[in-house]
Amino acid sequence: MKLADQIYAIMEENYNLTDEQLGQAVDSFLQIHTEEIQEDGLDTYHCHRYEPTPYRVLEVLFDAFPLTKEDVLLDYGSGLGRLAFYSAARFGCPCIGVEMAEKWYTIAENNRLSFVSEDADIHFILDTADHYEVDDRVTYIYCFNPFSPDVFRTVLTRIECSFERNPRTLTLVLYYPEDDTIFYIEQHTAFQRIDEIAASEAIKKDRRERFSLYRLTPDDTF
Repeated sequence: MKLADQIYAIMEENYNLTDEQLGQAVDSFLQIHTEEIQEDGLDTYHCHRYEPTPYRVLEVLFDAFPLTKEDVLLDYGSGLGRLAFYSAARFGCPCIGVEMAEKWYTIAENNRLSFVSEDADIHFILDTADHYEVDDRVTYIYCFNPFSPDVFRTVLTRIECSFERNPRTLTLVLYYPEDDTIFYIEQHTAFQRIDEIAASEAIKKDRRERFSLYRLTPDDTF
């Protein structure tokens, strides 16, 4: 049975569990540890705390907008690497995680060594998002509200520079987006909104519990 099918089976078998319990079940199968939330108080206005996207929320996103083996995923604020491991297991695509906290980066690297798929193409980079130079192969970019709108503007500039070096279709996914970030993207970049998806039932109480998806193609102009 393929890894993707095995993950589906585990998700279905444990779907009534809490997000934390389901996270532990999937982590155990993947032979990683990502079910942890930053509680050290070191998060700041510009760099928000690490919190893994729940697996069932990732399932919602990728059922609607799946990756392919030809995609290259970039995860800003990758933490312990959950998104990279899930994406590599489900789609077999290369994944890059950018993380500024050495503690989380070290754990992610340990996870990479223990990950159930030994030949997975996963790389973690210890760097700040606004300093990281975007790999020109990247096609799919994920952000779980990891930093302030001010930092995000610099990140977007670096994404656009990569696009100019290598024009290709880019998909940008924002989970739990800030209004200021949405406004900046739509008013000051060539990214076009392609969809919004409720991430969970929690959107009934918190409208930010959603995915905002944008796309940039070689036909778009700055």
